[in-house]
Formats: sequence, structure tokens, C-alpha cells
Amino acid sequence: MGGGLGQKIQAVTNYYLFMNWLYLVIIAEFISAIVFMVDKYLVASKAVGRPVVYAFYVGILSIVVLGVLPFGLVSIPSLDIILLSAAVAITFVSSTIFLYSSLQTADASDVAPVMGAVTAMSTLGFSVWLLNTGLPHNFLISFALLMSGTFLMSAFRFDAKATFLVIFGGILFGLSSVCLKMIFNETSFWNGFFWSRIANVAGVLALLIWPANLRAIINNAKTSKARVKYLVVGNKALAGFAFLLTLAAIKFGDVSVINALDGLHFVFLLILAFILTYALPNFFHEAVHRRHNRLKKITASALIIAGFILMFI
Repeated sequence: MGGGLGQKIQAVTNYYLFMNWLYLVIIAEFISAIVFMVDKYLVASKAVGRPVVYAFYVGILSIVVLGVLPFGLVSIPSLDIILLSAAVAITFVSSTIFLYSSLQTADASDVAPVMGAVTAMSTLGFSVWLLNTGLPHNFLISFALLMSGTFLMSAFRFDAKATFLVIFGGILFGLSSVCLKMIFNETSFWNGFFWSRIANVAGVLALLIWPANLRAIINNAKTSKARVKYLVVGNKALAGFAFLLTLAAIKFGDVSVINALDGLHFVFLLILAFILTYALPNFFHEAVHRRHNRLKKITASALIIAGFILMFI
């Protein structure tokens, strides 16, 4: 009786997700935009101190993956899995520090599209090199659009430091994604997910080797308000929820369409930038007041979004 009811509930759930996977993607992208704006607030307002401190908090939260151990989904990793997990940790932690450093000096609605474009191009390049995947049908056009949007945004909106941080952060994010894909090619999803997250924890713990990092993290833990700590944890919980929604959409929907819809992230960021800058000017300082700033942001973002759509469809 219970088993039959459970199967019926599962069948109804699967049907609902299958019929509504597009809405799951849209909701996930909107939540991701909110997470990105909160990240901007936390690092730009110095609420968590240096970017390395926030990167430490984000990485150490991966420890919750220990919760899968009692379910027997994890096995002892091979040497290949250990090395690939180490590569994921190094690239992910480094790219996260680059990301949060760039958010200290540049607008979130500028950083996200450019880093997204660089990440997409580097992921494709590393996939061709390391995974022997083919190029998409519309590669040249999509590449030109992504490059044009990236150049327009970086040339007119970034200084030299922000340009360096965003470009190298995007390259490392792309390499991290490909290394993670290589792990999943070698082992089961949960086993790969577990060891890659544990490697992230080890990676941020390695940051404590540098005395300056250790002092900054300890000082922040002592002096930061409880509200800030709750905001960090809550924001990363939101990010995890968005990730789960995306996974559900991938299971029941069209992966190419889902990848292309990643461009919605930048649309939502622009909308949030307009709203939050006017509604909460003491907390958000996105450069959207002047008409030429809005025009540059919208034009560059439109080029990048078009590049995403053509790359994956």
C-alpha cells in the first residue's frame, strides 16, 4: 500500500517536473542572479573582509557533503580521481578568489556576463583538448558574439586589474568544470561529487598556510556580525537550491536549451542592478544611472546572450 502510494507520488512528481522543466530553469537563473548580487554586496561592503575570506567560507561549506556517507554512495577513490579532484579544488578555489576580487571593484552586472562568456569559451576549448569533444555547429558566429560582448564590456567598463581578474577567473572556472566532467567520466555521480567537494574543503584549508590569510579569517570570524554569517550561509543555501533545480531540469528537459538559457542569468542581473541601485543606494552602487552606462551594459550583455544561445542550440 505504502509502496504503491510512493510510486504514485513519484510518478506525479516526475510528470510535473517534465511538464514544467522550463520554469525550473527560469527560477534557477533568477535565484542565481540574486546569489550573485548578494555576493557583490558581501565582498564590496567589506562585510566579510578580504575576498579570500569569503572564498574560504564558500569552500568550507562543502563539508555538508559528508551527509551522503551513511547512504553507501561513496567508495575509496582511485589515484586518477584524487588527482582530478585536486585539480578541481585548485582551479575552483583560485577562480572563486578571482571572482570575488573582481566584484570588489567592478559592477556585478558587468562581471557576470564577461566571466560567463570567458568561462563558456574556455570550457569549450578545454573540452576539445581534454575530452575530444567536437565544436558546436554555430561555433564561429557564437565565438564572435561572445568575444565582441566581452571586449565591449571589458574595454569600456573595466580597469586593467578587473580585466585580468575576470578573464583568468573565467578560464579557471572553465578548466574546473572540465576536470569535474572528467571525474564523472571515471566514477559514479555521487562518488565524484563527494570527492570533488572534499577536495574543495582541503583546498580552502590550504589557504590557512599563509599567515596573512589565517589572521584575516580568524579576525573576521571574531568580529563579523551574526547577521553576516547567516547571510553567507543562506546565500550559499540558495545557490545549492538553484543547482538542484537545474539538475532536475536537466533530467527532464533539453540540455541544449537549458545551457542556452544560462543567458537569462545576465538579464536578471541587469534588472536587479536597476532595481537595487535605486531602491537600496547605500548598499548597491551599480553604474546604471547614466544612459551611456545602461546602453553599454545592455549591448554587451545582448551580444553575450546571443552567443550563448547560438553556441548551445
